[in-house]
Amino acid sequence: MIKSLIKATVISGFTWPIVYLSTKFIADVSPISNDKNYKKITLLAINPVRFRGDLEILANSNNFRVLKVPLDWQCKILNLYWPKKIDFQKYYKPDPIKDQSIIRLQSKLRTFLKIYLTALYKKLGVDGVIGAGLNYKQDYDWGFVSEEIGVPYIVLVRENIANSAEWRNDKLMQYERMKEFKGSYIIVHNRSMMDLVIQSGHITPDKISSLGCLRMDKYVKKVKVHNDDSNNKPFTGRKKTTLFSFAHGTGLERLGVIKHYWSEKHGFVKLFEHVHVSFAKLAMENKEVDFIIKPKWGGRWVTMIDNVLRDNHIKVNNIDNLCIIPDANVHDLIFESDVICAFQSTTMLEAAIHADKKVIIPFFDEAKYIEYEGYIQSKDDYYLFDLANSVREFEEHIIEGLRMPKRLDDYLLQKRYRLFEKYVSSMEGNSLDKYTKVIKKVIKERQCA
Repeated sequence: MIKSLIKATVISGFTWPIVYLSTKFIADVSPISNDKNYKKITLLAINPVRFRGDLEILANSNNFRVLKVPLDWQCKILNLYWPKKIDFQKYYKPDPIKDQSIIRLQSKLRTFLKIYLTALYKKLGVDGVIGAGLNYKQDYDWGFVSEEIGVPYIVLVRENIANSAEWRNDKLMQYERMKEFKGSYIIVHNRSMMDLVIQSGHITPDKISSLGCLRMDKYVKKVKVHNDDSNNKPFTGRKKTTLFSFAHGTGLERLGVIKHYWSEKHGFVKLFEHVHVSFAKLAMENKEVDFIIKPKWGGRWVTMIDNVLRDNHIKVNNIDNLCIIPDANVHDLIFESDVICAFQSTTMLEAAIHADKKVIIPFFDEAKYIEYEGYIQSKDDYYLFDLANSVREFEEHIIEGLRMPKRLDDYLLQKRYRLFEKYVSSMEGNSLDKYTKVIKKVIKERQCA
């Protein structure tokens, strides 16, 4: 009854109650200067948790006022029409004959959204809407309707590491199954991802650009200053090595046999155990060195690490120089560490552009299984790293990196730079300037149309 009342009220044009309620949930992304200048271009971010720091960077640039609508509120609006179960493969591209029920559902939802969003955007002064992915189901109709009512929808694609064959194939098929992009513009991090989206037919070349990754700008600049400083002196304090943890299913999600990263039978089960156990044992044997394990997030991930160590009679709390830190800043850890260990992670590419970091990739156990070969990230570029083909080699590489640090020769460093640019971001560190120009241009063109 409540849903029916809300729908009927909005469809009749009586929008101020729901708009007023919406403004209580939609919040500013406060810039460091705390300058909420309403004369700036106003961007509304949908599904904001997906942006990973981009919203704060845009807000701090002093070019935009950034608003964010919470995902739960966004879903409440969509659930006024959405049933509990939807086949999104059909939803994105419904058959005009077989999927009439989906087409009717979309028509009713979009009619509602046109009225609601027109009033909401007028109230908030929204100039443009930004999303973080092309296939986020919660963003699909919201972005589509925003574009239809004259407010440009721009997607700043978050998932850009197209460096395994199966990942590329999966994304290619995913975008091919969707209708042609109906928004104003797409921004991706690198040329590899841009070529993939264009190849899928989801977008035409004139509506997409490769502009780098916003959160890499500061990091890249700092790394280049460090690498170019010939006066850098070796650090004389405590040594540190960091393991960027991986899960049983990291990179294998598209196999369909692993859910939520963890499995007892499938994925990198033995590799996970052997790498984490050997890392902890090295910490016990080298008390003068700090050993850090950085999971992607806390909760079950930390529990899985604790469990596998406990099964091997190791208690983390008894090792003073070993810490598991889910919330640590990735770039700070890379700078502070002498040795980096990573697998199936962008962090190995991020660490690789340091001239004085030893980057170790564990490549044994299930990592060598033929059935996983197409899912191994950056495998063709493994020659640029220190590859460990066994537990013993893994430990030897770590000890060597701690005891005999050395600077990469310029030839190898330049190849790593190119690899970083291919899959992560530009080494110029100027992504924010490029994003700002493109976003402003797209919005201005739409306003003048």
